[in-house]
Amino acid sequence: MGLTAGCLTSTQAKDKSTSDADLVKKQPQLQCQRTGAERIENDGFRGNNKADVVKVFVKSSEGGARTVLSCREVDLNGDGRKDLLVYFDQSGRKLREEFDHDFDGVTDLRSFYDDGQLVRQELDVNYDGTPDLVEHFENGRRVRVEKLLQLPRPLPPLPGSAGEEQPRAGSAPSNQPAEATPAPAPAPANPANPATATAPGVPATP
Repeated sequence: MGLTAGCLTSTQAKDKSTSDADLVKKQPQLQCQRTGAERIENDGFRGNNKADVVKVFVKSSEGGARTVLSCREVDLNGDGRKDLLVYFDQSGRKLREEFDHDFDGVTDLRSFYDDGQLVRQELDVNYDGTPDLVEHFENGRRVRVEKLLQLPRPLPPLPGSAGEEQPRAGSAPSNQPAEATPAPAPAPANPANPATATAPGVPATP
């Protein structure tokens, strides 16, 4: 009986370890473009045998067997998921950075570079996955800030309204005839002047 219990305990521990690893893999994280990569290197700086930094290399545009660093992933808080991406051009200068501030696996800040100099940043200040502010830079200084207008989402169509025009308020449906409006009654004759009274369709006698 004791041997059986020990086997069960070992199996349960193994299953828990496997499920934790699968959970980390399924959670969203920032990741470099790996399509067309020539080499991928994993480095760790915490001493726990985890890949805190991933480097993606691609072929040089100059040809030959030379490769250049295309993108770098960094795990900043040690949770096993990457929070920072840095893209480089063929000369090793920064092209773009993506940063996850709240560590939810979604980019909150994008920085764009021209010749290695910061020129624009897009910020998601309310963490809804959409940029809210755009900051422009010149010579390392912020010169302009734009606030992006978020339009409300369109309302869903009413039931049964696909391809059909909805009737306006107070109007009859298109498949039913409108109610006939009665014609106004003829004005009564003036009792003070009986001569003005005429029969319908008969001209008055002068």
